[in-house]
Order: sequence, then structure tokens, then C-alpha cells
Amino acid sequence: MTENVESMTAAPLDAERVRAFLLSNPDFVREDAELFAQMAQRDTGEGIIDLGGAARAKLLAELRQLKSLNSSIIETARANLATQSQIHMAVLALLETDSLAALDRKISSRLTGALGVDVCRVLVEGHAPLPAGESILGAAEGFVGEVLGHRVERLGPVHPDLAHALYGQQGKRVKSEAIVRLDFNGHDGLMAVAARDHTLFESGQGTELLNFLARCVERMITRWLHAS
Repeated sequence: MTENVESMTAAPLDAERVRAFLLSNPDFVREDAELFAQMAQRDTGEGIIDLGGAARAKLLAELRQLKSLNSSIIETARANLATQSQIHMAVLALLETDSLAALDRKISSRLTGALGVDVCRVLVEGHAPLPAGESILGAAEGFVGEVLGHRVERLGPVHPDLAHALYGQQGKRVKSEAIVRLDFNGHDGLMAVAARDHTLFESGQGTELLNFLARCVERMITRWLHAS
């Protein structure tokens, strides 16, 4: 395009030379926003392309894209607020429990429903908090490290070699999981939630609500462990 510009400046401009240049460089006007806007504002006569119409069409297309994006953001925000409200209500329900066994049952029912998951487990290394717990269970020393390594959390597909140890019979059905490391005053532990929906938990997702929930569960269980 530089050569074309130089050749135009070397000789007097006329309509044919301008037309030839624009035909050989179709993106020239479109890439120059100021020139495009000036030409779009001018009145058009017969036989002249209506650049104003093209500009309006382009602006309308961009406006539709922005509206669609805005609607998507609003829907996501509403869904997040609904999830946040459900989790807050679930935490309040957990706080009302009067025993570790009651807390265990609430985690199995209320918490799984609030999160929209199929199973929720809280494991405590080297300690079996309940003789027949549904959700709060004991685990062998070193199990948390085997699951998480040095990480604090992990989201993504269920690890097939660990699925049964984490979720029991449900391990055969769940496809995605979120796991958060817990600390029960000297006893390592974790909270693991899993769902059949393989897209529910994916690496890179925000974990603020999940960590809030994990910290609440951690403190409540610690309280009952010290009371027993």
C-alpha cells in the first residue's frame, strides 16, 4: 500500500486515480476511523455508495453484540447471587445443628442441595469423628497429601484412582469435583464435593464461595471435635 500512496503523490490526483487506489486497497477507508466517519456524514448523490448506511449497519451489529453480552452478564450475576443466597442459607442451617451427628446429616442433605452436587464429603486424617457418618468421615494419615499434594484446592475432573476413597459408591457416577484443604487444629482434612455434570467444576473457576463454605464447615467440625 505504501508504493500506491507514493505513486499517487508523484502525480496530480484525479477521480480515476483515487478510485483505482481504493479498489486496490479496500481496507484503507475502513481502517481509518476518522476518514470513515467524515465520509459517512456527507450527503450522498446518485451512483455513490452510501457509506453512512454501512456505518449504521456496523454500529447496529456492534450494539446487538453488546446487548447480548450485557444480557449474558446480567444472567450470570443473577445466577451467582442465587447460589450465594443458597449457600448462606445452608450455612445458617448448619449453624443450627446441636451435635456432630446432626451436622453430618445437614451436610449430606442441605449442603449438597445448595451446591447442586451429588455428594459432599469431609475427611479428617487420623480420626474417625463419627462411628457411622454419612459425610464426615475419617481418613488415613497422608491421604490429603495424596489427593492435593501441596495445593490448597483443586477443581476439575474426578481422579478415577481416588474416586471410591473420596465418594464411596458415588465415585462411579460423579465426573467433576472441587476439593479444598482443611485444618482441624492439628488434623489435616479436606472437603470434597462432586457432581455427575462433568462441566460443573473446571480449573480456573472462582472459588470464593467454596472457600467460604469450607472455612465455615472447618470451624463447626473443629468445635464439635473439641467438645467430644
